[in-house]
Amino acid sequence: MCGKNDYKLSFYDSLESLYDLYDKVRQAIILVENFDKGRNMYIAPINQLRSVLDHIFKAVSHAEDQERSAYELKEAKEHLDRAGYDALELLAAYLGIAIVEKVAQYDNETLTTIFPEYFTIIKPQITDIKNKVATLRSKKDLNSEISFSAYFDQITKLIEMDKRVDVMIPSLEEFTQRSKRSQQIRSAIWLVATVATAIISGLIGYLFRN
Repeated sequence: MCGKNDYKLSFYDSLESLYDLYDKVRQAIILVENFDKGRNMYIAPINQLRSVLDHIFKAVSHAEDQERSAYELKEAKEHLDRAGYDALELLAAYLGIAIVEKVAQYDNETLTTIFPEYFTIIKPQITDIKNKVATLRSKKDLNSEISFSAYFDQITKLIEMDKRVDVMIPSLEEFTQRSKRSQQIRSAIWLVATVATAIISGLIGYLFRN
């Protein structure tokens, strides 16, 4: 049976082991804060972190009670898991919606001409990532470290797609404005031609009547 000092070392080792998981969760929450300009999305993971802090302090205050402190640290880890999953799922949903909304203002002709990979690559990948994220969440209890890393892989892909869309926006805008000018010119030509035809028809009719 381990001595008092051995148990203290074991307790603090267990406490310290939560740091790597906390660091991943912290990164996830920072990403949510960066992409959610309204700062409305990250309340859920922050609330989970409050519970984490509560359980950690309870574990420290009951450090002499091996069973109680172990329970509190286990609860802290579970809340850390939830905080990370909440943040990453919010981020995945937000990024997917943001990408679609950015290109929604452009018609299919513009997208097909200037940004065809949106239909062939990006849009299918968004759907695929949503499915993978849902699968990862359902398997979260197997190994949070592995599933967190897999989550980050999917989020990284979404961030890269978001950047790719941002890069294409100026070209999409330029094509849209050029199309509008062309349409305006065509409309003006049609109007002039219509008026000219009406005038010529009127003149011809007038000449024939006289």
